[in-house]
Amino acid sequence: MCASILDPVCDAQRVRLLRPSWAELDDGAIAANLAVARERVGPATKIYFVCKGDGFGFGAAKVARLAAQAGVDGFCVGSPEEGVAIRRAGIDRDILLFAATLPEDAAQVAALGLTVTIQSRESLHAFIDAGVAVDAFLEIDPGFGRFGFLPSQWQGAFDVLRNQKTVRLKGVYTHLSSPENDDVTRRQAGVFDAALADARAAGFNDLITMLASSRVMLAHPHLAYHAVDPGRLLYGALDADWMARAPLRPLLRAVRGRIIHVQEHRAGSTLGIGYAEPIQLEHDVRIGVVPIGFWDGLNHVPPLGRVLVHGQSAPLLGRRSFQHTVIDITEIGQARTGSVVTLLGQDGDQSITIDEMAQTLRLPVMELIPRLARGLPHVSAGVKD
Repeated sequence: MCASILDPVCDAQRVRLLRPSWAELDDGAIAANLAVARERVGPATKIYFVCKGDGFGFGAAKVARLAAQAGVDGFCVGSPEEGVAIRRAGIDRDILLFAATLPEDAAQVAALGLTVTIQSRESLHAFIDAGVAVDAFLEIDPGFGRFGFLPSQWQGAFDVLRNQKTVRLKGVYTHLSSPENDDVTRRQAGVFDAALADARAAGFNDLITMLASSRVMLAHPHLAYHAVDPGRLLYGALDADWMARAPLRPLLRAVRGRIIHVQEHRAGSTLGIGYAEPIQLEHDVRIGVVPIGFWDGLNHVPPLGRVLVHGQSAPLLGRRSFQHTVIDITEIGQARTGSVVTLLGQDGDQSITIDEMAQTLRLPVMELIPRLARGLPHVSAGVKD
């Protein structure tokens, strides 16, 4: 028990869970999915785990520790903050920082001990002029249209890198735009191969080459090169049709809460639940309030979908508010204050999948999962059941 909020035993997680809503994580999922990735690409190919977006919302340091324990080769991050968090977790493997910083900050970025991305002539000269020794990957634009050197630019970059000593070119990578399209993938991989040929011609013969992110690994395993950079594959956070291509386990296993209030409303009552347009009830309704709202990564305006209570499906009412969801438990007699409500996951013989939830809320799976993961406290699967 916490004597006061200043008591060191009264940790932030315990206090946070006093508002009973949480995300259940399968702590073994990353290791299991990493084993699947190893089987796909073979033991000689390095696997760089993408931890951008603060580890897809799960916490960059947290997921990096799990992946490091499972034997991952390195990491990719989307911000210096994520790279520093992984270093402070005691992990000393290679961390590739994707393009995320200004040229004027090159010296500070280089001093962080990360492998940096050079994605433009401006960034190339900024890191050289900074005068701080740093490892780097050169990024190629194969037609994605975001970052990277174009065919008319990369030869000049290789020439500049060959004639300086501040930046050590460690690798070359790219990102494909349409893994589901074989023709586009073939064309973009051809652009990458042309860049690699020019790199070798410039004297760079011992580079790490990387092209395949999660969906590319599943659809085009022959494009493994020297390294791959999966993210969603290791989180088990792909859409259903991609998840079906390999035996992957979702890191996010369930989202649940507990009813904190039960109220009966008589027929004829007028209610404006969640600031919705008031409605007049045609029959008696028994409602339960769950302390989870759009602050926690869900939506405000219907459709809101359904939940599971005591293994039965229950509809949601009105609009979801900032921190609360109102459910109709009229037909679930055993539902009461303290009953567990499942918004995602299994309850008895019924389940709500991430794909059902995403379709109902009209959000892509890749957007919905990090919303939930970063908004809710995490517990190991089964702890709160």
